[in-house]
Amino acid sequence: MKVKSEILRCKILSAADCLFQKYGLNKTTMEDIAREAGKGKSTLYYYFKSKEEIFDAIIQDEKNKFFDQAQKLIAAAPSARQKMEEFCKSRLLRIKEVTNLYEVMINEVREMLGNGQMTDPTLKYRTEHNEKEIRILKGILQYGVATKEFRFFTEKELDIMAFVLMSANHGLELDLILYNRVDDVDGKVNFLNEMMMIGIMRQ
Repeated sequence: MKVKSEILRCKILSAADCLFQKYGLNKTTMEDIAREAGKGKSTLYYYFKSKEEIFDAIIQDEKNKFFDQAQKLIAAAPSARQKMEEFCKSRLLRIKEVTNLYEVMINEVREMLGNGQMTDPTLKYRTEHNEKEIRILKGILQYGVATKEFRFFTEKELDIMAFVLMSANHGLELDLILYNRVDDVDGKVNFLNEMMMIGIMRQ
């Protein structure tokens, strides 16, 4: 029964994801999702209270997939510098995928910004995501210090550095995406991270 329930939940999420990609969050209704999934609205409401809750579940699944893949790439990289490069590459790749898949939703955010409404539907998910990124970045920095690839830093300095790295990358990426300059993401993010590496590498 549990397996059947999970299969149905995945079917609902898959149907909703297709609609969010095609029409965005604002124009998609619970009725649309039920129709796309081939189920009645009562079945849909048994699993989810609203389309926002469905969107929450999709975002959570996507985050888990990203971090699982990133951790595998980081673990396989032999040096701290390569671990950092793998993490940055996996983030850039995911940004491009998300930008292409959810173009309609990104346009919704751009329109809200243009109207002076600073409301980002992904805003409430960022705290947990950011904390995971900070832990990954700090782990890479600690590894680099231990292997003497990076200069010595205190724990407090490592905490600050991981936070600054995460914030700088996010700020740059968000600006490039929201203002439709995705083609510039690779070069500018890579430049930012190269400057960071120059600053922390042991001379």
